[in-house]
Amino acid sequence: MHYLGSMVVFDDLMLTSFLEILNQKKSWDIIILFTIVEISFWVFFSAILIQFLPKKYKPYRRDIFIFFAVINIGLLFVGILLTIIMLLFGLSWATHRVSHPSYEEIDFDEQLAQFPIVYSAFQEGILTMEGEHRNELPSDIKIKSLKILYDSNAQGNIGKIKKFLSDSSDETRLYAFALVSSFEKKLNDRITQLQGIIKEEKNKTTLEKYNFDLAQTYWQFIYHGVADEQLSGFYTKKIENILVKINSNSNAFILLGKIHIFNKEYDKAEEAFNKALKLGVPLAVISTFFAEIKYGQKKYNSVAKYIIPEQFNLDLRLKPLVRVWVK
Repeated sequence: MHYLGSMVVFDDLMLTSFLEILNQKKSWDIIILFTIVEISFWVFFSAILIQFLPKKYKPYRRDIFIFFAVINIGLLFVGILLTIIMLLFGLSWATHRVSHPSYEEIDFDEQLAQFPIVYSAFQEGILTMEGEHRNELPSDIKIKSLKILYDSNAQGNIGKIKKFLSDSSDETRLYAFALVSSFEKKLNDRITQLQGIIKEEKNKTTLEKYNFDLAQTYWQFIYHGVADEQLSGFYTKKIENILVKINSNSNAFILLGKIHIFNKEYDKAEEAFNKALKLGVPLAVISTFFAEIKYGQKKYNSVAKYIIPEQFNLDLRLKPLVRVWVK
């Protein structure tokens, strides 16, 4: 029924368009002129034909003349009418083929069963906590989100959890406090353990390893957002004092470069990363840090040199960064 309705609508549109063309003054003039010429031609032609009739048909010459004229003129109009009908039918058929493709029914349940689905619990937790109606959420949803964020071990996760220490819900505040305290205790216990080992260690190579572990532990206070803006300076100074004792560990220079970037000391950061390169670290591993340094130094023409597109293929959010800086 839908198909027949579409055909009727299309034919009506085509007929309307054809009539609109005919309604134009010049079109009617041409048609009238053509009709007069055709009728005159067939009248003249029929008059010539009856001149060649056998003598026995001459008494019926007038009737035969009328018959020839009517037949030839009638065939003209019949031909025009058939042409218009065939044109409309042909256009309708062609349009039906173009605008009405065949569709295949798909069983979505079956397709989903075969498609691997990955659930990003961390992102859902972030969306829940960063929403505009956070205070309207029930406590159990907030607590689940905090647990997801804590387990993610992502950058700044503890800093986000600390925002819930002033939540309107007692349960949420207590749970947030427990998570923050647990994380701080874990780091402080690790620091105490490493400091005891360092005091007893005599081997220089092993000592450098433990010093790096200690600096890395202090860095966790900054990376995870445990330390606020004021305490960050205290921790970065401690990390610098530890890392200056290390000369052969390339990761120590990478961490030192991160600290200098955090403090916006871009020249010192560049120096630290260059030392890491000399110790065998591939440029591709730390190229993004160099790009950040060049941007901080306002050397914008050098940023593109360190933006390696292959490193951004896995995160589509970084595509605009590549488009802006890479030629």
